[in-house]
Amino acid sequence: MQLTFTTGDTAAALSIMREAAQWQIDLGNKLWGIETITRERLNNPAEEFLVAWLGDESVSCCLLSYEDRLFWPDVPAGSSGFVHKLAVRRRFAGQGIAAALMRHAETLCLARGVDMMRLDTDATRPKLCAFYENLGYRRVGLRVMKLPGEGMGKCQVALYEKELSL
Repeated sequence: MQLTFTTGDTAAALSIMREAAQWQIDLGNKLWGIETITRERLNNPAEEFLVAWLGDESVSCCLLSYEDRLFWPDVPAGSSGFVHKLAVRRRFAGQGIAAALMRHAETLCLARGVDMMRLDTDATRPKLCAFYENLGYRRVGLRVMKLPGEGMGKCQVALYEKELSL
């Protein structure tokens, strides 16, 4: 499978994220409120919209930033890459695309001189936690966070990090 990657394709990224959010809602696992998946809400601090493509179809996306005051308030801006909202279109799930996009994000960080990646994820989803652990990320903490969006509750968040090297 030959993937290509782009940065900045907001429309494609938002479409993938909304599809993933709706899928979770349909399963009864509302994690991202559809109303929170907008350019304005996801651009604070400035984030890069990374998209993986298979031919001319967008198949996966994530946000990559270099500051995260909400989940990692003690980490200085510019010292780490932070991944948020990793999503894959349902018909492409289980094909290694999310892992390839994570590796691409890591490569972008290294090219920028950043040798640490950090992320947060729902701690109550063992398959998702195992996905990150299988990519070499190490759990370094847990936090309880209020989820953004109307009618959203709280979530136990697992914090992960990975030291990057060439």
